[in-house]
Amino acid sequence: MPTPIEIEIEGKTYKGSYETDGHLLTTRYRMQAMTDEVRSTAPAIAARGMLARLVRLEHDTPADAGPH
Repeated sequence: MPTPIEIEIEGKTYKGSYETDGHLLTTRYRMQAMTDEVRSTAPAIAARGMLARLVRLEHDTPADAGPH
């Protein structure tokens, strides 16, 4: 069952979720997902970092950008 998380970047709150399967951590934000292996970092902390990367990826990519 996914666990909700939220982070704040530049005064805006972004909400996502994460879940673990053994050492695999999957973080979701909107229609995106990122999976990584975690061993020594607490899943909630790693998921916050992954959520920040997903938010940046979405907001750094222009909506009309297509394949080059």
